[in-house]
Amino acid sequence: MNNYNQTAERTGISAFFAKIYAYMGMGVGISALTSYLTLTVFEDSIYRFVASVPGGLFILWAIEIGLVLMLSAKAVKNPTLALGGFIAYAAINGVVLSFTLSMYTQESITNAFISAAVTYGVMAVLGYRTKKDLSGMAHAMRSALIGVIIVILLNAFLLHSSPVSMFISIVTIFIFAGLTAYDHQKIKAYYYQYGDSQEINGIAIFCALQLYLDFINLLISFLRIFGSRD
Repeated sequence: MNNYNQTAERTGISAFFAKIYAYMGMGVGISALTSYLTLTVFEDSIYRFVASVPGGLFILWAIEIGLVLMLSAKAVKNPTLALGGFIAYAAINGVVLSFTLSMYTQESITNAFISAAVTYGVMAVLGYRTKKDLSGMAHAMRSALIGVIIVILLNAFLLHSSPVSMFISIVTIFIFAGLTAYDHQKIKAYYYQYGDSQEINGIAIFCALQLYLDFINLLISFLRIFGSRD
């Protein structure tokens, strides 16, 4: 009976992870598609729109933040709304990412993607397999992230320093590498807490958003460190 329970538990966790990665893969795919369309088919119209609207790019960022907050609050209670919000977020983020990707060569983007994927994969396995509680580390990483955001704003509006920008990118990689490990450990905790309850689908969408953010931020940070501009 004990072996049966362990097998059922492993099967349940695997199915939960598969669902989360299906949502995450969908999000990354949508972002990749919208980035491609923005850089090719709709390049002129979207760039004109952003340029013509005062603070156009900041408006898109504000919408993204609002969607993340909505997903965090509504994912468990309203999975359908959360899924729609996640799709919208991934699409808008694809447009925003296109502005960053347009500044780098295809080779740089490929190298940054490989670096981010390897880092993400290593930390995902570490987070899944470790028995050590990573919640303390996650708290420290989130606190550091607030500091990084403050430094980013100072550098953007006051310092305009390339060394500071490089430092920010390196620190951001460490932050999201740590959060990648923690988020994978947290997925297992969510499964043990919610199991086969009705809330599990909403939790899967929320977890997919967290993993999506981890990977995208790693990708952008590696691109800024190793990337070559056109």
